[in-house]
Amino acid sequence: MLKVNQEYIDDLEKQYPGIREQIQHYENAVLPPCPHCGSDNTASVQVGAVGRLFALIRATSKVTMVANGPKPGEYFCNKCRKYFGFVPK
Repeated sequence: MLKVNQEYIDDLEKQYPGIREQIQHYENAVLPPCPHCGSDNTASVQVGAVGRLFALIRATSKVTMVANGPKPGEYFCNKCRKYFGFVPK
């Protein structure tokens, strides 16, 4: 779910060209429901700690991060706060 207004996204676009398309990509993503609690309020897990990723996380609830890998799961539930999904070793 989009968490910011278009004016904020316009400002982000100046700082990170192309981020509008990235935000839209995540907003349109069909993510699986949480197998733990059944919530459909889930997010794709990304690894890293850079400004662009922080901006994505602020803009949409469909992205979250872990600062260092490996990923604890492919997806994260925003409701029960658990990771899930297969992560290849």
